[in-house]
Amino acid sequence: MSKLAATFWLGLVVVTVFTTFKVKHAVQDIEEELNRVRKHTVAEQQEVRVLAAEWTYLTQPERLAELNRRFLQLGPAATKQLQPRIDDLPLRPLPAPLTDVVVAAQPPPAPGGPATVRVASAPVAAASASVASATPVPNRALAAAAALLAPRAALAAPRPAVQLVKTGANPLDALIAQIAEAR
Repeated sequence: MSKLAATFWLGLVVVTVFTTFKVKHAVQDIEEELNRVRKHTVAEQQEVRVLAAEWTYLTQPERLAELNRRFLQLGPAATKQLQPRIDDLPLRPLPAPLTDVVVAAQPPPAPGGPATVRVASAPVAAASASVASATPVPNRALAAAAALLAPRAALAAPRPAVQLVKTGANPLDALIAQIAEAR
């Protein structure tokens, strides 16, 4: 029984020593990390002080006035430059009228034959007339890409006759112009 008790107490001492050793090294690692963070904080505070001093130097009124005199020659705003009401501010010029781009689709080309694309740009009112007047443009690269990439069933599928794409001025400018006209 005394051998068993001695082995138990010896094992308990070994486990306690090992645990104490691990805790000591963990505490030392945490202290080293704390010292690193403190040094980094001091360096950051020093950098903030330097940047504050630079900002103070760069924004000195005398220095800014000298730079203005040397490079910009700006003066105080005259009273005639100030507008008492927002209605007195000039608006942008009215935008150009909206136009449509008309693209006429062609039936798929015969295998090995050249593909054609018709493109015309016209105002909205003349869109239907411009489809008939568009000139065909041969495009061999388009035909080759269609033959290689598209399956035969997709080439035989019907395509829409005309596709319209809106282009033109910014709708926000048109809205501002409508508001100005309403006044």
